[in-house]
Amino acid sequence: MELRQLEYFRALCKELHFSKAAESIGISQPTLSQQIKVLEEEMELPLFDRLGKRIAITEAGQVLYEQCEEIFQRIEYVKDYFSEMRTQERGRLRVGVIPGAVDLLLGQMVADYHSAYPEVSLAILGST
Repeated sequence: MELRQLEYFRALCKELHFSKAAESIGISQPTLSQQIKVLEEEMELPLFDRLGKRIAITEAGQVLYEQCEEIFQRIEYVKDYFSEMRTQERGRLRVGVIPGAVDLLLGQMVADYHSAYPEVSLAILGST
């Protein structure tokens, strides 16, 4: 099972029409049909009932669709998380300080930084 096949499967579940689903994801209808057939062979169960020109999702197809939604939600979460890390809105920051005069200034800086970036875990490490 490939992620691409799951994308195709998901599109077909949403459209319930091979031509419309193929158009929505930018592939040809025969390519979509072939990939769904490969996926059904791999699952060893039909994912759709073909009723002439109409289709319906089978029970197995519904289970796979629900799992697909979770998979794609997790992928989006990871993409968003990494995007936040690149823009330094999420992650960890460790700062080493020497005790003394810096303490007064550092307190306000830490508070300001935490207000600006609440999803960043901040650790202050003291050293002598």
